[in-house]
Amino acid sequence: MSSPEAPVRAPGTADEIRAIRFAIACAIIGAAAKLGAGIVTGSMSMISSAVDSLGDLFVSVANLFVIRYGDRPADADHNYGHAKIEGLGAMFEGGFISAAAVFIIYEGVHKALVGEESHDSMLGIAVMVPMLGLTLATVFYLRKVAKKTGSLVVKSDALHYTTDVWVNVGVLISLVLVKITKIPLIDTVISVGIALYMLYSSFRIVREGFDVVMDKSLPPEQVAQVRAILESTDDILSFHDFKTRGGKVPHVDFHVVVAPETTTRDVHDLFLRLQDQVRVIAGSSTKVLMHADPAEA
Repeated sequence: MSSPEAPVRAPGTADEIRAIRFAIACAIIGAAAKLGAGIVTGSMSMISSAVDSLGDLFVSVANLFVIRYGDRPADADHNYGHAKIEGLGAMFEGGFISAAAVFIIYEGVHKALVGEESHDSMLGIAVMVPMLGLTLATVFYLRKVAKKTGSLVVKSDALHYTTDVWVNVGVLISLVLVKITKIPLIDTVISVGIALYMLYSSFRIVREGFDVVMDKSLPPEQVAQVRAILESTDDILSFHDFKTRGGKVPHVDFHVVVAPETTTRDVHDLFLRLQDQVRVIAGSSTKVLMHADPAEA
């Protein structure tokens, strides 16, 4: 016997959309300011940073689509909803960060090999300081929303802008040190270090997105807690076919064996009790599915 359940929609979508819109505004301001400073000074490092901000803008706009699409309820073509698109969005964003990191390494090494001379960096410094503050504010806000909603897309966007913070810090340090020391190689060393950090960060977020797409189970500690609940429930003689799936809308699926005389009402009440207990562990949006089998006489 299966216990029906009303469709569960992931909470916090409005918060996620506001957060992504804030990130888009940050990317527009950052790209315009850095591009303007780069054109005036002729600094390739500033222009490269502006291109990075344009990439931020592109990714955040894509994430806005992902969030809106992922919040759609289940329909005839997608019976389990659309939330798994967040995994694809996170993998895309991680791939974009990786590509940007490779580009930074290439440009840094190329600059060192051709012996490109540094430009006057005072305007660049004046622009990068407020841009760094704006990017930090964006990261803190995105992290707050990601923690509140459990959104993998917002979490990946926060990671993306975190790498942008380190890019800005690296550019700022590079501008200051090159101006003081007149040693262009400093710019290359800092740029490569930033790029390696970006590659490491992107690998983590791609892996998380891949886990969502591949229906990875809930964390082992949560699985153990749910199993403990089933094992300690007196009305359950045994259980089998136990499965879990993580993601923004987690799934917990199991069959229970109950006494033959157990009524339909008793099974329904048992399901509601177990559903509440599982959601305390795995989250309020968890989809719980239970099938009841009568014990053999």
